[in-house]
Amino acid sequence: MRKSILQNHLHKPQSRIEIIEEFCRDKSVLDIGCVQHDISNTDLEGWLHHHIVQVATEVLGVDYLEQAVKVLRSRGFNIICGDATKPLPIEKRFDVIVVGNLIEHLSSFEGLMLNINKLLKNDGVILISTANPFYSEQYFFSAFRNDIIVNPEHTCWLDPVTLNQLANRFGLDTVEVRWISEKWRLASGVIFHNSEHSIDIFTDKWIFHSSATFQEQCISLLCRKGYKMLTSSKKYLKNENRYGRDLGRVIYLVLKARMFGFWWKLRQTLIPIAKINEYELYMSIIKKSQA
Repeated sequence: MRKSILQNHLHKPQSRIEIIEEFCRDKSVLDIGCVQHDISNTDLEGWLHHHIVQVATEVLGVDYLEQAVKVLRSRGFNIICGDATKPLPIEKRFDVIVVGNLIEHLSSFEGLMLNINKLLKNDGVILISTANPFYSEQYFFSAFRNDIIVNPEHTCWLDPVTLNQLANRFGLDTVEVRWISEKWRLASGVIFHNSEHSIDIFTDKWIFHSSATFQEQCISLLCRKGYKMLTSSKKYLKNENRYGRDLGRVIYLVLKARMFGFWWKLRQTLIPIAKINEYELYMSIIKKSQA
């Protein structure tokens, strides 16, 4: 029986940025899906394309969001508009191809894999990151809520083994799997997402679907006053500008999530969890088959 690729995985998780910088430093890089869903994400510290540009010798970004591409080009980024599932108008080949949290959005994989084969150097590396369907917090959210919390643009789940099977069909092999340290927490899902309120998965902004109950209003008022007393005026004003009249309600929900998280951490000690269940995201390191 062939040795599982998961037997070679790193036990210590890393950030996507650490992995990106390790493989892209001093390389020519093609970043497919470089906008990361929304132009607002390009202003965040975690925008992967920015980190690639910082370490690579040459970078070309591709994304199908035409307006976002125009904005980023005006800022000096070398980015073209293109659909990863269709032939890309690129002639040269690259040392590294990055596909960051994109593959789970596609309705077809063939076009992407054909582009990768065409545009990757024979000794090049592909970095594909996506969600881990066996992440325990995701499962337990479904157990608590009888529902699935997922980006509404996702079309599928791919674990490291099935992603490797897909790669094999296009002459590619997974050589390593890296677990990613970024995590969505069960407490946030259970407390923050229900019929009364939720957080927009694209903008990270609160959406309140109903008015607070009288009890919640009283607790929220106390939370707001307590927060004002305990935090710096600068931080308080920053969050007041961000949340407005909902600030107290947000603080109350955050406190509820932390209390739930504390209880859940104790509860988890009774549940067997393997390494494959601990991480929300993973990155497969893939190369062209040598056979």
